[in-house]
Amino acid sequence: MANKVNTKLLSMAGQGGSAFGVLLMELMKERNDIMVLSADMSTPAGLDKFKAAYPDNFMNVGIAEQNMIGIAAGMASEGYKVICVAQACFITMRCFEQIRQYAGYMKFPMVLVGIGSGLSLQYMGNTHYSIEDISLMRMVPGMEVMAPCDSLEAIKVLEYAINSTNASYIRLFGGTNIPVVHAVDYEFNNSKPIELREGKDIAILAIGSMVRQALDVAENISANSIDCEVVGVPYISVPFSAIEKSIIGKKLVLTLEEHRVTGGFGSYINETLIKNKCNVSLLKIGIDDDLFPHPGSYPYLLKQCGLDVESITGRILSSLK
Repeated sequence: MANKVNTKLLSMAGQGGSAFGVLLMELMKERNDIMVLSADMSTPAGLDKFKAAYPDNFMNVGIAEQNMIGIAAGMASEGYKVICVAQACFITMRCFEQIRQYAGYMKFPMVLVGIGSGLSLQYMGNTHYSIEDISLMRMVPGMEVMAPCDSLEAIKVLEYAINSTNASYIRLFGGTNIPVVHAVDYEFNNSKPIELREGKDIAILAIGSMVRQALDVAENISANSIDCEVVGVPYISVPFSAIEKSIIGKKLVLTLEEHRVTGGFGSYINETLIKNKCNVSLLKIGIDDDLFPHPGSYPYLLKQCGLDVESITGRILSSLK
C-alpha cells in the first residue's frame, strides 16, 4: 500500500483536495449514501471533481452555514452519511447552537469539515481566524475532534470519520503544497498517536500544522544536546494510556497547537494528566488568550503568536533553565 501513495502529489492538492479529490472519489465507487453539503466552499475545499462526478450527492447551500447543519440533520435522520464543509471559523462559531442540538443532543453522526483553520486565512483577518474551534467542538458531547498534520493524514481521519457512528469535526489548515510529515502510508488508529521522533529529555505533543514545526524545533534544540521526542496527535481526545510512555520521566512535556492556549489540545492534555494523577512539568504553547494578531503573511502571524521555530525553541530553553 505504501508504494501506491504519492505523498508529494497529495501535498500539492492540499488537505481538502487530497481528502475529497482522492479518498471521497474512491469511496463513492463502493457506496452511494454519502451526501456532501458545502457553504459555497467547493473550490477552496477541493470538491470540484467530486461535484462534477456526483452531482446528486452534492449540494451548495450558499453562505448559510446554520441552515446547512439543519439540512444535514434532516438527511442524517434519513440514513445518509452527511459531510458538511465550510470555513472552520464559521462552521464552528456560527453554527455552535445547531451542532450542539443535532450532533450532540440528537446524536446525528454528521462529519463537519472546517477548512482554513488556525491562521491559514492570513490577510482576511481575525473575523476569519479559527483559533477557538477545538475548544468549542470538544464541548459537544460525543464529538470526535481531529486535526491532521498533512494531506495523507487528512485522508486517514476523513475515512475514519465517515465510518464512525459518532459526529466528528475535522480541522484542516492551509492551501496547497502542505509540508509532508508522513512520507509513506500508515495505519490510522484513533487511540494511538504517532511517534515521529524518539527522545529521552523532553516530549512535544503536537497537532495539525504544528507537527511539522515540532519536528523542526526538535532538530533545532538538538544543537543544545537536548534529546526531544515528537508525537503527532491527530485525534484530540487521545487516551492517557497512549501518551503515558512518551511523557513519563521527561524533564518537560510540551503541547503545541495553532489555537488559543485555553480550551484547546493543551487544555485537554492538562485535564487528562490531572485526572490520571500524573505529575509532569507541562508547558502549553499556543496563541495567548488576549491576542488578536495583526493580519499579514502566515510566517508573520506565526511569529506574532510565538509559534515560529525560533520562538518555540527559545521558550523550551528558558523553561529548562
